[in-house]
Amino acid sequence: MSLVKKENIMIKLLALVALMLTSANTSCSKERTLPAPPDEFERYATDLSMQSSILGEPVKYSIYLPADYTTARDKRYGVVYLLHGYGDDHKAWNDQWLHITTLIDSKEAAGEISPMIYVMPQGFNSYYVNRYDGSFDYMDMFVEELVPYIDRTYRTRADRSSRAVVGYSMGGFGAMILPSKHSELFSVSMPLSMSFRTDEQYMSEPQSGWNGQWGAIFGGYGMSGEARLTDYYKEYCPSYFFNEQSAASFSDIRYYLDCGDDEEQLLIANDRLHRQMRDLGIAHEYRVRNGAHTSDYWHNAMREGLEYIETAFNGGTWPSSQSVVTDAAYSGEEIPKTIAGVATVAFPSAGYGADKENSVVYFVHDGMSSDDLHRVMNMWNVAVITKPFVVVCVDASQVGGDFAALAPAIDAEYSIAAGADRHFGAGRAEGAGLLYAYAAGSEPKLGALYMFDGNMDVDNVAPCAGTYYYIDTTDEGTNYYPAGKLYERCKADGVAYDYRVRNGLSGVESSMGGFLAAKSSLTERIRN
Repeated sequence: MSLVKKENIMIKLLALVALMLTSANTSCSKERTLPAPPDEFERYATDLSMQSSILGEPVKYSIYLPADYTTARDKRYGVVYLLHGYGDDHKAWNDQWLHITTLIDSKEAAGEISPMIYVMPQGFNSYYVNRYDGSFDYMDMFVEELVPYIDRTYRTRADRSSRAVVGYSMGGFGAMILPSKHSELFSVSMPLSMSFRTDEQYMSEPQSGWNGQWGAIFGGYGMSGEARLTDYYKEYCPSYFFNEQSAASFSDIRYYLDCGDDEEQLLIANDRLHRQMRDLGIAHEYRVRNGAHTSDYWHNAMREGLEYIETAFNGGTWPSSQSVVTDAAYSGEEIPKTIAGVATVAFPSAGYGADKENSVVYFVHDGMSSDDLHRVMNMWNVAVITKPFVVVCVDASQVGGDFAALAPAIDAEYSIAAGADRHFGAGRAEGAGLLYAYAAGSEPKLGALYMFDGNMDVDNVAPCAGTYYYIDTTDEGTNYYPAGKLYERCKADGVAYDYRVRNGLSGVESSMGGFLAAKSSLTERIRN
């Protein structure tokens, strides 16, 4: 063994001993020596640096300290590590793109989060892991040098329960990997638009992209196909290290994943990972919102993300579903009628008339009560819309297996004009599946189909190219597989869609948030 290699091993051993000693003191933090207050207080400071023995060079970082850091001198704070994306640097979270301090200030002022220390380290396009050949051990530097350095230099609560890692894109990969591989140090993992791909995507990546961004880090440089999927890559790929044997070991990490539905590639991998974590019983929060790979998307993700960290640091429980308050007292007209032997309830708009060319929304639900239907009609402002249309509500259990026989009878009863642009569908659970099957075919029967926690047969029925699909589900809902598969199929086939995953379980109450979120899209289509 060379002398240089021996020295590097000795440096790492000494750093590890120092880290263990730091962690050993966390249970009695009052005994830790308080770092001296800074001579001049600068709440946001950038281009600071820590000399790394492991990397053999300085590591720059920016930091955002609490406003009371110099006045509350005995107070300690939780630490949030903010990791930047590929090609960015330690200034990206505030100076260049996300302006995170503005959001932090507003949420602190509103009492939604407590003061915390935010550390934004330089990432070196490393994906926040060690290179496969040992030439640049970034992860070792992070856990053995940077974390202890921050704890020595600032008044932190030096305990895993008060450390979170957040990152976007490449930083999202780091935010997944660092807590997953070092749960002794971190308790919160928050990847935003995490930069990783499915095996199929990696194998088909253009050679220049693979070599420059992945091959040099995980091995397989210059390789193609399955040769790129090296053992080292699999060691750090969450779709591999999350498995039946390891699942229980991640139970004390709080995961929060978020990825926009307009991502070109990343949502496929992130969404499949969500489904995999669901299958394995690895608890996590998952969000899919409207947006792409942009700083605005990540800034908005942090609105809920910061509150999630606050809850985690305080040992709290994150709510299992969003709460939507709506009025069950409906003031518009309501028409109960049996059509083709099926009980229906219609809610006409203010502009509806039997002598007009009306539009229709077939709303096929799963046994929703009259009050629940009223709440939805109030959300959608059905009674006050002046366009001639009607929402016809049907319980899926009364339809049978085929909606095709009922649809023309409804059209005749309510003078619905011809054309897919006058026909829309909205379905919940099994009702969404019925409408999905009805809408299939080469010619569009529906201009748009809105599905909430839908149970669609995506494996055997393809989406119609002429129909727009709004796919809404919850991260703990029953039908997470059909929703994810339909999103992927629409994307692959070039079919227009929007995909949303919200906080919640299965059930009418969870779907209420979806009904409300879909309001602007649905009513805009009706009005046009």
